[in-house]
Amino acid sequence: MKKYVHAKQANADRNAQTLRGQYELAQAIKEYDSTRRQELHDGFYNTKQWKTISAYVKSRDGYADAINGRLWDEGDLIVDHIIPRRLLPKDKHLDTSNLWLLTRAQHNHKTSVEKKLSENVLKHASREWWGNVLREKLFYIY
Repeated sequence: MKKYVHAKQANADRNAQTLRGQYELAQAIKEYDSTRRQELHDGFYNTKQWKTISAYVKSRDGYADAINGRLWDEGDLIVDHIIPRRLLPKDKHLDTSNLWLLTRAQHNHKTSVEKKLSENVLKHASREWWGNVLREKLFYIY
């Protein structure tokens, strides 16, 4: 299984280096966002406040992901709520202490784990706990 996952990732990395691969990835992301990520459509992530806070967090963290500390380009990182935004009071949506940087793969894995956890667990999951969960998963992928 590890060999298959590694080969699949290597193939995706190769495809992402071509213009056609980049276009197909962008289309797949756009399709995913429009059909499965309804939180994008409430307008929050398009507000000037969010864009300002997002740029601040990227700068604060030096464009390094929170899991491995590896440096990335601006477009390769996602500013993520450690405790999901849907569980926070409205006045805490822009709290920078609850925001960190993840790569798309890390963010997607975190989202899949979140779907399996209760709201009570999610409300109390710390940055360190999430770091351990995501590092463990990524260890098995690579």
